Amino acid sequence: MLERMSTITEISEAIERLDVKEQLELLRILPQHLKISPEDLAWSRLAEPAFDFWDNPEDAIYDRL
Repeated sequence: MLERMSTITEISEAIERLDVKEQLELLRILPQHLKISPEDLAWSRLAEPAFDFWDNPEDAIYDRL
């Protein structure tokens, strides 16, 4: 498990080093690599606005958890 976390950390750090254009391209192709269907990705994006009510100052303390 520790080795896996190291790999995830390395991947995260590599993504942070990409410029914005490269990050957008990665975002476009990432679902293919993660074996996420386009339909599943679309449904999750459609659902995001349903959680906007949690984006408020009173709940901001939980954003760091």
